[in-house]
Amino acid sequence: MPSTAKGPAEVTAQRLRERGERVTPARLAVVEVLAGTDEHLSAEQIGERAEQLRPGIHRATVYRALDALGEFGLVTHVHLGRAGTTYHLAGDLAPRHLHLRCSECGTVLDVAGDILDPVRRKLLRELGFHLAPEQVALVGLCKDCSS
Repeated sequence: MPSTAKGPAEVTAQRLRERGERVTPARLAVVEVLAGTDEHLSAEQIGERAEQLRPGIHRATVYRALDALGEFGLVTHVHLGRAGTTYHLAGDLAPRHLHLRCSECGTVLDVAGDILDPVRRKLLRELGFHLAPEQVALVGLCKDCSS
């Protein structure tokens, strides 16, 4: 029996059409690149890989696609300090996760997105503050560097 589950590129195309937005080769290439890796990729790295997937796509077009997909909530970014900004799929296109960056060796670890939920609830309850740690890396020492 064939699977009816849609991949991230098909879901993205559907959502773009629903919004009345254009489904472009660059936008789909960005989603395909991000869906195909667990790495933390910079805009430049995404551009290089998108060009390999779809020859003829220009890097500037990929950057505009990243911006547009970010505005639509399909892609998000995280600031990793000295390591720069990296991008990944957002919403239900990818599991919700947070980033930990070792200040010593620079390793970036992904952790479950709900790990800070008790802190989020407490800040909201006590201060009315909505914590959004998904776009920054929490900095500390990894296991290897702290031993």
